[in-house]
Amino acid sequence: MTSADDEPELAPPLPLAARQASRLAPILLLLGVIGGGVYASTGIDHSEVGTAPSRPEELSANIVTFVAPDNHAGVAAAVAALKVPTAQRAEIAHAVLEGKRRIGWIVFTDSIDPDGDTIAVEGSGLIQQVVLTKSWTPVAVTLEDGAPIHVTAVRDGVAGGVTIAFATGAGVMPMRILRPGERIEVVP
Repeated sequence: MTSADDEPELAPPLPLAARQASRLAPILLLLGVIGGGVYASTGIDHSEVGTAPSRPEELSANIVTFVAPDNHAGVAAAVAALKVPTAQRAEIAHAVLEGKRRIGWIVFTDSIDPDGDTIAVEGSGLIQQVVLTKSWTPVAVTLEDGAPIHVTAVRDGVAGGVTIAFATGAGVMPMRILRPGERIEVVP
């Protein structure tokens, strides 16, 4: 049998030592103020929302919906969506903002069954692979001097061919069914 005298007694909690103000706090505050100033002075309208198109009214009637070079947030969103290395993104953004290159969106969807059809989208030498689904798949594309964009069927998901459709402001435009290796040309 145990008694209350056999129970161990806990020691009272010790008070924490008071901390002195860190010398690092003013430095961090100064860096925050400088960073905020740099962010505000970049010339970008931060209230402007730059996103990929998600509704028909955000698209042009053409297959390619161009982003205006003075729409800094729109250019930034399109450049960020490119499947290229970060250093190359910076070069592309600079070229678009200077008017040496154009950037836009092509919105793809699978025109029949979302069975894993894969396409390659090539514009200005940049090739991006995309798996088609029934939902909109916006793909940023770059263009130089009116050169066409090539869309190549890479992989047939299950069977029946690669079924591509373009979403535009005028509606969805299905293309003919492609076999892997076949290519169509989009002229902006």
